[in-house]
Formats: sequence, structure tokens, C-alpha cells
Amino acid sequence: MLEYIVFVVIVVPGLLYALRGSSYLVDYTILVFVFNREIRRVVDYINHEFNPFSPISLSPLCMLGLLFIGFLWNMKALHALAKQIFFFFIAAIAYGCAVGFLRNGAATFYQAAEYLSAIGMMGYVAVNPADEKTADRWLRTAGWAAVIAALYGWYQYLTIPEWDAFWVEQVGFIGYLGQLVPGELNVFSTFAERGPCASYLALVAIPMLVSKRWRLVLGWPEILLLLSCIFLTYSRGGIILVALGAVLFPLVNGGKGSGRIILIATAVAAICLAGLSSFPGADRLMNRFATLGHMQDDGSFQGRVQIAGYGWQKVFANPMGYGVGSSGLAGRINSGSQFQDQAVIGDNGWFTLMTSLGLPGFVLFATALVLLWRYFSILNRVGVRDDFLGLARAYFAATLVCMWAGNYFTELSVMWIAMGRALSPLMLYKIERELKPMAEPELTRSVS
Repeated sequence: MLEYIVFVVIVVPGLLYALRGSSYLVDYTILVFVFNREIRRVVDYINHEFNPFSPISLSPLCMLGLLFIGFLWNMKALHALAKQIFFFFIAAIAYGCAVGFLRNGAATFYQAAEYLSAIGMMGYVAVNPADEKTADRWLRTAGWAAVIAALYGWYQYLTIPEWDAFWVEQVGFIGYLGQLVPGELNVFSTFAERGPCASYLALVAIPMLVSKRWRLVLGWPEILLLLSCIFLTYSRGGIILVALGAVLFPLVNGGKGSGRIILIATAVAAICLAGLSSFPGADRLMNRFATLGHMQDDGSFQGRVQIAGYGWQKVFANPMGYGVGSSGLAGRINSGSQFQDQAVIGDNGWFTLMTSLGLPGFVLFATALVLLWRYFSILNRVGVRDDFLGLARAYFAATLVCMWAGNYFTELSVMWIAMGRALSPLMLYKIERELKPMAEPELTRSVS
């Protein structure tokens, strides 16, 4: 009963924000996404029973569903090319859901919510007539949530809270998440797992690194905190994502300040590693990240290469796809157990898309990505000089590379806020005056 009461308490404020069409629905959704799993773990601990189907876990999907509905209601405000991009995204997911419903049953609806909710965040931000101050507030809310999660990550690493230990034991993650001993745990903080924790912190750290506009009160100490917590997750993908984002931001935006950003990012990472060397479990941490210098000999890297080979086999064995609901946590719905995962393939975002959506759906999804990049490029070419557009382009480029390690298109992050803001009609008012005559024809040609 307690978990249902908590679920209602979480969902009702979001519903009120949605009914009012408030921009604070974005902020609230971020907070629910970041902290709902930890709330669930505390509730399970109080109940002395782990519930793999706890309604609390569905609270972020409910919030994101509200965003998606708000987006559809106001979609008419978008430029025709932006509408076309969303059409291809939705068509790809609709195809995957049609196949998934026949093959995977109820699991389809769970994973469809993950796909559509992420697009809903981007769409809601795109159609929201928020001013610059509000848009910056969205990123800062994500930043403050990340700071709190990182602080809790250190607490988790040094103390092993009882409710977190209870969860690790119940899901059988001892070993995978290290040992339930201070200094020997792979931090997962307030998230469902260490990978999502690292990726969220990494995507929040990128805008803080590249622009003081999105730093919080203390600035660099908070960036160091986020990066240090990423190290504690033992997720090398998170560090790679931060490095790529910091490097690609200037490269895809004219190269301005690239040397400074790269030097700063390198110095910050070095400071984190040097500081962590004096903490419990330092040797294990250093050994984990030392392999970044010779990835070809790393077992995890070799495993991903093998997954890629296996992925092609699964794609060509069934080119029509296994449907939405065939991968990830949605498999729990079919299996009825938290321990059995029905995933066709994991640890590679591209193959997850290809097997879930099938080749027809993947072609539609890839078309949407091509149009998305084209839209960003057109805005850049006709003189739009906006920090959110630059950040969206950097996120896009970094994500394309990092999809080999995870499916970033079904996770909530600041990436969707930046991309949604870049798709906003408000960007069209920032076109340089002398380039306005060529802007609209070019955007129109892109639709036809």
C-alpha cells in the first residue's frame, strides 16, 4: 500500500503542472527521473520486500507521458521540417510497437513509453514558448539534481546505506556492482544502475564544461564532483562521453575555444584521478581506468566487439525485427521475474534499435536523425548563433559515437532539452538579418 501512496504523491504535482501547461513540468520530470529509484529502494526497505514491479518505477514514465501529450497538443507551432523529424521518429516507434505487440505482448507498452517519453521531452521543450531564462533554468535544475546525486554517490561509496545494500542483494548484483563494503562498491547513486548514473552525470557535466552560462553557484568544484562520481561508478563509458562532448562541442561549432576546452577537460580529469588515489578502493579504481590506454586488450572492449558480431546475426536473421519490448527492462513484464531479461541484445544501442525496430523501423529512425542534423546545420549556416544549438550539435555527434555502448535515445537527459530548444520556432527569430532571404527557401526545400 505504501508504494501506491508514494506513487500518487509523486504523480499528482506533475499532473497539476501539465494541466496548467507549466514550464515547471520539465524541471519536475527531471527530479522524478533522477530520484524515483532511490525513493523506491527506501520504500522496499521499509516494506522488507523487493517488488520488481513497483509502481514507483513507473512515475518518470508517467511524467514523460504528460510531456508527450503536451507536445502533441501544441505540435502545430513547429516549423514543417521539425514536424517531419518527429513524424519519422514516431513512425519508426509505431512500426516497432506493431511488431512488438504480436511478439512481446504487454512488454511492448512499457518500452514504447520509454521511446516516446524521451521524444516527448524534446517535443515539449520545442513547443514551449519559454524565454532564455527559463531554458537555462531547465539545465540548471538538471545540474542541481546531478550534484545531489553525486554527493549521495560519495555517501553510498563510503557507507553503503542499508536500503541500497538490500536492493543489491535482492537483484543479485553483488559482484557486478562490487562488494557491499565501503570503498568496494560500484556507485549507482539514485539511479536504476551504474550505467544510467554515469551517463546522466556525464551529459550534465558537458554543458558545465563548455560554458559558464550553465555552471552552478560554485562552478568548477561542482564539475569536479560530477566527474569524481562518474569515476566511482567504474563506468568508462561515462568518462568517454564527457571527453567526446567537450572535444566535439568546439569542433562542430566552428572550432572556437577548442584548445582551451580540451586542456580544461584533461586537467579536470587528472585532478579527479589524483584526488581519488587517496580514497578507499583506489587501486581497484586505477586499474579499471588504466585500460583506457590500451582498449584493444580490454576484456569489456573485446566483449563489445563480439556483441557487434552477434548483433548483425540477429538483425539479418529477422530483418522485420523482434519488436519494441524485446530488450531492456521491458522483458520483465513477459518473464514475470526481476532476474530474467528477455533482451534480444544489449550493451549496443545501434543493434538494440535495429533488433527492436527492425530494418524498416530503423530506416525511419535513421531518416529522422539525418533530418535532425540537417535542420541543425541549416540553422547554423543561415546565421543562428545560439548556445543551445551548439550544445545540441555536440550532443548529437557525441551520442552517435557512444551508442555502441548504450541506447541513449530511450533515456532522459539534458540532451533532449538542448535538442528540443534547438528545434523551437524561437530559433528562427535568431537568423541573421542579411541571411533571412535564403533561410526559408532552404528550410522549405528540406521538407520536400
